[in-house]
Amino acid sequence: MDPRATCTAVRILSLDGGGIRGLSSLLILEHLMERIREAEGLTAVPLPCDRFDMIGGTSTGGIIAIMLGRLRMTVDECICAYRKMAERAFTPKRTTFLPASPSGAFSAKALEAAIRETVKEVCPAGECVAQRESGHSTASTCTHGEAEFRDPSCTSTVVLAITKDNVDARPTLFTTYDTSTSLSGCTIWQVARATSAATTFFKPIRVGRDGIEFVDAGFGYNNPSEVLIEEAGRRFPGRDRMQVISIGTGLGNVVSIGDTRISIINALKKMATTSRAVAARLDDRFGDDGRYVRFNVEKGLEDTTLSDWKEASEISAHTRNYLSDNQRRVDAEAMSISPFKEE
Repeated sequence: MDPRATCTAVRILSLDGGGIRGLSSLLILEHLMERIREAEGLTAVPLPCDRFDMIGGTSTGGIIAIMLGRLRMTVDECICAYRKMAERAFTPKRTTFLPASPSGAFSAKALEAAIRETVKEVCPAGECVAQRESGHSTASTCTHGEAEFRDPSCTSTVVLAITKDNVDARPTLFTTYDTSTSLSGCTIWQVARATSAATTFFKPIRVGRDGIEFVDAGFGYNNPSEVLIEEAGRRFPGRDRMQVISIGTGLGNVVSIGDTRISIINALKKMATTSRAVAARLDDRFGDDGRYVRFNVEKGLEDTTLSDWKEASEISAHTRNYLSDNQRRVDAEAMSISPFKEE
């Protein structure tokens, strides 16, 4: 039985943006899923896509949402893929970076190649799954590198981006299910690029039949929780109760990030500010009834750069310290999303 079938609440996993700091989100989620395994006496760690009705994110959180929801990856697979992706994509270009450069600080082509490679390595198509189960990699044989993002059979996955021509508008939602407003025909890698296309970091991308140009939604919607709650209301009419797990990227109070590029420093400060504002509003809205839980490493990552994937060990250490300090909260949340818990 689908573990979600016994729960009347709509369970939402919301993932913030934040560059290489997305690793912190994954480590928190890994810990949570392991606690669920222990609580239920399972032999294998459950897949997030089997425990959440909706998985969504912004920027690097959007990329992680794609891997967890659309590609049905385990958290461990996602961490390995994210590390490789970060090593390739979050390496500054060798050319001099200008703050106003439309091409961004990092190579969009490297990110696109890394995403395509990940799709092939974990492709959920039947023949690819069978090939991997027989002990053979699908990295070089998979023909689904251009697979469409839309797939109503998978967990509802929502990825946020903003049109470049109207950055003050509500974000565009790329969804794996049909809606009246969503763009059709977009590939997985195109959606991943659209959600991470902040001009400060990666150049914008044109997608869809009309070639609409998209940029990262991180500056206004870095914490996508409110948008996802609203979307879940449309996606699951009649299920009024929401249970939201929102995971941040340790942006905290960004004071110094070890980067002299003023545009990046200001961008991170704005992302941190908007993320905290959303978290505060949802805390006020839901109170202490457990329907909205926020996990975010508030201290320790202030000096972690956006792009240096070599700082992964530092991110890991601070995140594990945070988890140790918040063990009871994690355990309580693991129990709350157990299929055996009565609603």
